[in-house]
Amino acid sequence: MNKDDLLNKGKKENSELIDELYSNKDIAEKSNSKTKYNEITKLKAAEESKKYIKEMHELADKNEFRNNVVVLGLGIVIVSIIIFSILMNTSLMKPKTDVAVSTPVTKTTINSTPAKTKIIEPIVTSTKIFEYLNVESNRTSLLKKAISLNSGSQNGLTVHLLSEILISNNVTINTKTTTVKQLMDSLTSIGWKKNSDATKLQKGDICFTTDMPGKTGVPSHSYIFMGWVKEGKTDYANICDGQVEEFNNILHKRNLSITTTKKDKFSFFLKK
Repeated sequence: MNKDDLLNKGKKENSELIDELYSNKDIAEKSNSKTKYNEITKLKAAEESKKYIKEMHELADKNEFRNNVVVLGLGIVIVSIIIFSILMNTSLMKPKTDVAVSTPVTKTTINSTPAKTKIIEPIVTSTKIFEYLNVESNRTSLLKKAISLNSGSQNGLTVHLLSEILISNNVTINTKTTTVKQLMDSLTSIGWKKNSDATKLQKGDICFTTDMPGKTGVPSHSYIFMGWVKEGKTDYANICDGQVEEFNNILHKRNLSITTTKKDKFSFFLKK
């Protein structure tokens, strides 16, 4: 083999080696490209799996929340039913006396029959007089006014005093009354009634003694009965009159049952 043949053979072998190298390069590139594609595909699949798993978790959380809400709602309903049952049983067990009974309200019309009302009795005049005289300040004021009406004298003061007592308790008598006879006539003229039974006396009644000698129908004295000294005994009584010079007080004791040289006994009383 000559030199040229050897040279051509070497070139051929080199050319084949180069072709083989390029061929291997393409195969490697194709192999690498395929590997990258597989990796991308796997990555996408992994991402899709993660997304799917996340969605499944969210769906599970929603389902769990929904279930919890349903369970809670059922629990509230059951508890409400139990409480209602307990309350109903408790109310049924209470005695009937605990139940308030409401009275229907009816409107009053003009033609309806009025309900019966308790009649309040007016205070008897004698009671008012007695209670009035039980106040010391009233007695003091009355005495001063009676003395003033009697020209400053304490003698013969009774009629002025009794007249002021009656007027202060709304008894309309003549303001110019100065004698026992005038006082008696003023009271009988406005409807006061006579009673001779001493056992019927009540505190505050106006009493009159027997007549003056030779003067029929003219009592010698008048006073206000303030109660018996001893209950059950009609001899001595507490009275109110104008005999201040003798007793130094308009309140004192007097015997109603007998006549003495100075005092006439009880004859009758006048009462409204």
